[in-house]
Amino acid sequence: QRDDIKKREREKALLLKEIHHRVKNNFQIVSSLLELQSSNIKDEQAKALVKEGKNRISSMALIHKKLYENDDLKMRFDEYVTKLVYDLSVMYNKVDTVNLQINIPAISFDIDTAIPLGLIINELVTNGLKYGLTHSNPALSISIEHVEDNNFKLIIKDNGDGLPDDFSVNKLNSLGLKLVTGLSQQIQGKFSFTNDNGGCFMVTFKDDFK
Repeated sequence: QRDDIKKREREKALLLKEIHHRVKNNFQIVSSLLELQSSNIKDEQAKALVKEGKNRISSMALIHKKLYENDDLKMRFDEYVTKLVYDLSVMYNKVDTVNLQINIPAISFDIDTAIPLGLIINELVTNGLKYGLTHSNPALSISIEHVEDNNFKLIIKDNGDGLPDDFSVNKLNSLGLKLVTGLSQQIQGKFSFTNDNGGCFMVTFKDDFK
């Protein structure tokens, strides 16, 4: 019986490894296709949209990598966010010019929470790097607070000029912020924003698997 259990564990490990490699290869293929597509695009706005699509693929690939490193399919979300934010700041040439503050406890989330939450952070940090850093000493902060039970709050804040009084996601032609709204609902949450010495974006969410 012990031999059967060990055999099943080995088969499970091999299957998981094979799935990981296939998913990893698929992410690389999609990313390469987007890179090839962008090289033939002359319109700068269209090229920027393809770049953002590639960033989303990279965000999901990083989540998958972190999840694969743990047998229970959970990931240290603080480590993931630190790597994601650094990669984005390099991509937008902000790594040496922006004061990045990350305040996330050593916490793990289930895959069904981690993937949409990772995409939300990707969108909001990208938005902050592109539009929220208008002052001479730009700063961007990312934090997650444990509110109670399975409830959490994500806060991403910049020290820029803030949001217009008539700011509305529905009025914007922004796929990113509309994506944040939909993903927030997916994790039983709500997306909101305000001005607090700069733009402040908040997402309340639940992780029912904790």
